[in-house]
Amino acid sequence: MKMTISTQSKEFLENLRLYLFSSGKNETEIEEIVGELADHLSEAEAHGKNVDDIIGGTPKAYMEQIASEMSLDLRSWLKYIPVLIIGVFAYDLLGSALRGGIEYSLLTLGGNIFILLLFLSLTVVIFKYVASKKLSKTKEYALFAILGFTPMILFFGLIFLDRYVETPSYKFSSTGNMIAIIVAILAFIVISVWGKTWISIILPLFLFLPEFIMNITDVQEELKLIISGIVVPLCIGIYFFIALKLEKRKDEKKVTH
Repeated sequence: MKMTISTQSKEFLENLRLYLFSSGKNETEIEEIVGELADHLSEAEAHGKNVDDIIGGTPKAYMEQIASEMSLDLRSWLKYIPVLIIGVFAYDLLGSALRGGIEYSLLTLGGNIFILLLFLSLTVVIFKYVASKKLSKTKEYALFAILGFTPMILFFGLIFLDRYVETPSYKFSSTGNMIAIIVAILAFIVISVWGKTWISIILPLFLFLPEFIMNITDVQEELKLIISGIVVPLCIGIYFFIALKLEKRKDEKKVTH
């Protein structure tokens, strides 16, 4: 039977799902808890109560209580780490190969690992914060923008720093560059299939395709930078806006069935 709940309850369940997931809990258990709570909320609202009456305190306190009663699903979280590492290095390989050749220095390798670990930590912190607080959409988008642009800024900073700090390095041959491009593309495709999402294919396309097209044309360097600075963030922003809208609709369907 289809269960109907208020917009407030739907938002609470979406935030609860996000909080538990970012706390390292099992996805199947999360869906069971969210489903049971959706039933309770539906029954409570039918008798004139709301989500505040059910949780009996602040949303954050309730989420923390639920999370503390669930075991940490370390195995499920660990499976994302190698995928993320492969994705980051595939992105770096493809970008370097398209820009004239892959050359790794000790500073670059160490910096990439540091940025990856920082991104993982920042993701957990921001997801849990957004899920446990009542924020405006503007603040939510601002936090997710920080999450998205922080590693990009750090990667650009690392590239700049690598030009002025000399450390041991290794340069790929032409054959090595071609192999790296093929491996990177295959990695993006495998991650896309594994994660059942297009983002691991669409994001590299948005980041590298405009640059590749401009590199094989006679566009002036200054104009290339301007176009890249406008087109790339705009395309990424549009994609994430559409993706968030679709994901929200999907979550609403989950909590109303």
